[in-house]
Amino acid sequence: MQEGENCIGCSSRRVEITEEEIKKIFSKTLKIKGVKLVSEETYRQRIEKCKSCEYLEFGTTCRQCGCIVEIKAKLEGASCPYPYNSKW
Repeated sequence: MQEGENCIGCSSRRVEITEEEIKKIFSKTLKIKGVKLVSEETYRQRIEKCKSCEYLEFGTTCRQCGCIVEIKAKLEGASCPYPYNSKW
């Protein structure tokens, strides 16, 4: 992230999250009625693209939408917010 550039999903300049926090958030996501997940293969394909994206910050956060990619990539109805051309 360049100096003065904020994540679109929050007001702070640095957003770091632990693996434990990601698991806690995801467990809450699973409690939402009707949430559908993609297959493990689709998840791996999506996360691979996220991990190589220039908008990934700290290995966890998408600067385009502010999401935690390890959670968003698991959700069936989610899509990549890459500008003008979704990567998945």
